[in-house]
Amino acid sequence: MGLGKSFSLSLVALVGLNFIFTLLYFLIDLGQPDAGLDSLISSIQNTPLTIVFYLFGSVTSLPSANLNGVIIQPLFPPNNLIFLVRGIGFLLAPLIASILAGKFAESKLQGFAGWLLTMIVSTVAIIIVVFAEILLNFTSFQAALLALYGWSGFGMIIISLLIACIINIIFFGFFALLASKTEYY
Repeated sequence: MGLGKSFSLSLVALVGLNFIFTLLYFLIDLGQPDAGLDSLISSIQNTPLTIVFYLFGSVTSLPSANLNGVIIQPLFPPNNLIFLVRGIGFLLAPLIASILAGKFAESKLQGFAGWLLTMIVSTVAIIIVVFAEILLNFTSFQAALLALYGWSGFGMIIISLLIACIINIIFFGFFALLASKTEYY
């Protein structure tokens, strides 16, 4: 029962926090004239599959890139809040989800396994969207990934997603292990 609780709570926390930070990202986007919820709704209406990216977006980036956006980018002009909000969101959502996975597990193994399942499900959801985008020929989703992360080909997208998944499992899995209950032998 601990694995199911750990997995479900971490998945709900990851999805919920990603969506909250996506809303903040669109509301705080001060540099754009069309900032606000209207731009979020229009992007979802133009390409409905981007909602999956808004829900599981933190899976696609590495913690080192997010730390760069949070620590280094605000120091140099132009001081753009967009990188800060995206970086904080992409760091805090998996961090809180992994801590919840460890906290509600009955053992360290179940906490790490719950976090592992959360990351695998999230990565599979993004991969399914990439497949659907190619099959349905929504070029704007692929253009958004290209603009955000510099990914160019389909194979490169899949390889980058798998590498990001493995690194996120290891990096945030450490926090799941720290938060899980101590096992006394």
